[in-house]
Amino acid sequence: MATITIYVPDQEPIELSLDGYEQVSIGRGPDNDIVLDHVSMSGSHAVIHNQGGAFHLQDLGSTNGTYVDGAAISEAALANGSRVQFGAVEAVFQDEAGAGQAFGSSSGGSGYSSGHAAELAEVSNRPSGFANLSPIEKVVKKDGLGQVATLLGVVAILAAIALVVLSILMKVD
Repeated sequence: MATITIYVPDQEPIELSLDGYEQVSIGRGPDNDIVLDHVSMSGSHAVIHNQGGAFHLQDLGSTNGTYVDGAAISEAALANGSRVQFGAVEAVFQDEAGAGQAFGSSSGGSGYSSGHAAELAEVSNRPSGFANLSPIEKVVKKDGLGQVATLLGVVAILAAIALVVLSILMKVD
């Protein structure tokens, strides 16, 4: 059984079975088979082709690139344990038919495995726990008491400056 486990930052890993599909599209756009709403993903990022049980990954001209085992690719064969990157989203391809070691056993990986198994959906929806991944932080309004204290401080400074100017003008006369 061939699977891909996708590690989207700040989300639980997603494990998907690839058996039975001729191709699986991956990207941020809603028309993909696997929709990954992450800033580093292109609308149509990549496609995994199943050619008689041999899996190949093709980059679709993505902005942030597709990598297999650290090398940028336009197309590459996937082997058991291949580490894939779609922009900043990491994934691991496993193929029991290719036999081999488990992720993380000797390759220095985290060895993390999840009890979550996912199926490809007919329609994609935004997850209920979706988190904003924007690097720009949301502006938080300050409390009213702090704003009043700041305003009083500014008025006091202006009053002090006015007194200094007024005293200088009175000495000149």
